Amino acid sequence: MEKDEEQEEQHRNFFRLRYNEPEMPTFLWDGESFRVSEISEQGIRIEVKADTQIVDGEVIAGVIQFDDGGEIEIQGKPLRREEDELVIKLHHGVELRIMNKEQIRIRKKYSRD
Repeated sequence: MEKDEEQEEQHRNFFRLRYNEPEMPTFLWDGESFRVSEISEQGIRIEVKADTQIVDGEVIAGVIQFDDGGEIEIQGKPLRREEDELVIKLHHGVELRIMNKEQIRIRKKYSRD
């Protein structure tokens, strides 16, 4: 396996939480708000507009606001852009307990019990 493939496989080993549109948290960065489509222990994925300027190597710092009122500060660097989404590799990932809390909140909201 090539180095890039090994790195990609390693990234997939981390827990990810993909959000449906109505559940997406908000990421506040540089005076703008973006919807968070995915969080993981190593990064986040946000929706961006076509004209959003991203500088390679730029430190992206902001706050994720969750529907339950919780907030976390994050910092990272752009990893890649995929159509209307930007993947940001975080310096310090989102804690697993926060992702578990979000997963439980969403499951309860949509549970048929």
